[in-house]
Amino acid sequence: MKKLLCVLLLLPRLLGLGDLTEVEEETARQTGVYQVEESLQEDERALSGELRLDGGYDAQGALGRLWERFLRAARESLAKELGFAVRLVLIALCCSLCVALCPGTRIPPWLEITACCTAVTLLAGSLDGVMGQALATLNRLQDYALAAFPAFFTTVAACGATASAAVRYASVSFAAELFMKLSQDLVLPLIEAYLAVSVCSAIFDNPLLQAVSRIGKWCACTGMSLLTLGFCTYIGISGVISGSADAAAVKAAKTVLASALPVVGGILSDSASGMLAAASLIKNSAGVFCLIAVCCICVVPFAALAVKLLVFKAAAALASLGGSERYSRLISGFGSAFGMLLGLVGSFGFMLFFSFLSGIRVVSPI
Repeated sequence: MKKLLCVLLLLPRLLGLGDLTEVEEETARQTGVYQVEESLQEDERALSGELRLDGGYDAQGALGRLWERFLRAARESLAKELGFAVRLVLIALCCSLCVALCPGTRIPPWLEITACCTAVTLLAGSLDGVMGQALATLNRLQDYALAAFPAFFTTVAACGATASAAVRYASVSFAAELFMKLSQDLVLPLIEAYLAVSVCSAIFDNPLLQAVSRIGKWCACTGMSLLTLGFCTYIGISGVISGSADAAAVKAAKTVLASALPVVGGILSDSASGMLAAASLIKNSAGVFCLIAVCCICVVPFAALAVKLLVFKAAAALASLGGSERYSRLISGFGSAFGMLLGLVGSFGFMLFFSFLSGIRVVSPI
């Protein structure tokens, strides 16, 4: 009897399951979960903080640093964009002054064309930089996803949700690749075409060109919305189906183990539950860190594009007071293009955010 009692007490230790901390460390080493932190750049890691797998990750402090970084990036971008806005409004004021000097007349077409060409000349240089920044952010998000997805969804599988992890990993990897392909080959060219048509419609004042620009804007916005909505719907449906399969498989395995070995089987079953609980803690900690990491990557370009959108829309509103509808429409078109770039970055960031969130919401079937 004493020998049996000693065996029962020492069995979890012999199996390497006696200390939950050791189990967590071994599970983290096997899954390579620290890759979600090592894949970040130095400035991003300074915002996210240190990954803690024991549930002690300082998410509130990371959110505070993110908010401070967003405000600082917004102030820097505002200080830079105000110069463009002031020059654009001054051009509109010059047009208004010309009208004031000739009472009873409208702004001559040649003057509106000159104002539009001047504005395009001022903005053409910065436009390539904005497009490049948006594309660089998309590439950075994709690189982080390719590095973090395998490690994170391996921890999801370690929780016993093997079917859910496999389905979600395949889905989100395919969606990220598809989104980048469509962004580079379809959405970004659509935004560039929208800008080109907007410039032409402002200079030549052609109703057909205005209609084409509106169609291009609608196509770009609708495509991003449909792709994001379809991705979220597919992940939700596949997660429900695979989650039910995981729960049934784990329950059956524990039942077979406990019935095959009446005493030792129950201990092994409880030890397995402890391992799954440790893996679940690691999965949740890593998942929260990944959510913060996505925000760290997006915070600076998101702030810059948001400020550009607001500044150019405000400049268009002020320019419209001068009476030049074509010039105001041109500035508003640039603002809409920046808004579409903001939506593109935000859509990809939201897709990654939802991908990690779907993994966190997987309930360990123990």
